[in-house]
Amino acid sequence: MQTDLKLLFYLKKTEVKQDGTCPLMGRITIGKTVAQFSAKLTVPLSLWDARAGRLSGKSKQAVEINQVLDRISVSIHSHYRQIVSLKGKVTATEVKNAFQGIASTQETLVKYFAHHNEEFSKRVGINREASTAEQYNISLNHLSRFIEKKYKVSDIPFSKLDLSFIEAFDFYLRVELQRMPQTILGIVRHVRKMIKLAIGEGIITRDPFEGYTPERPKAKQKYLMREELDRIMTTIRPSRPIPYP
Repeated sequence: MQTDLKLLFYLKKTEVKQDGTCPLMGRITIGKTVAQFSAKLTVPLSLWDARAGRLSGKSKQAVEINQVLDRISVSIHSHYRQIVSLKGKVTATEVKNAFQGIASTQETLVKYFAHHNEEFSKRVGINREASTAEQYNISLNHLSRFIEKKYKVSDIPFSKLDLSFIEAFDFYLRVELQRMPQTILGIVRHVRKMIKLAIGEGIITRDPFEGYTPERPKAKQKYLMREELDRIMTTIRPSRPIPYP
């Protein structure tokens, strides 16, 4: 079971400045792992409430700094949930690195898809159609919203893709959005193309689409209208065969 994250803000009192302010620090604790970081703020020692981990009072300075602390807290907890959803476990250092923007080496699906669309758009008017570029962007938007809704994250590594992900995306399009089979087929084809490109580049070696069978649109059977049927039935036929020359 994943241990909950604990976040503490505190002052670095060993570095009190002449104006009475101190650097503000943060400490992330997850289980037995701990990581510290600088909040890149200096706050008045006289206004700091150590128990609350915030500035006391309603002065403009206190309100503004407390708002920054709220944003930091929201960001850290968001990164925590994202990593947990992708890996199942997380350390304090991983959350700190994510918060500070230290990039992961893992290639992710949405980022890869977006880069593909950017490169595709550059070729519109040369050897690519604008309508196709628009369809790729629509597919990316559907994919992004699905990932955010189901996994509560903005992106997902290729390494985490499997058949259950593909089937869940299909269900999202088919049941929740109630898209037509033809539309679903087009969107899924675009996602599958990203997978094939990633496999070709060696980003992943396993195809998450293996075992997936899309529902294809049923061909519509054309029926004759009543007027057309009556017209055929009442057509005068020659009483004898027409001789051919």
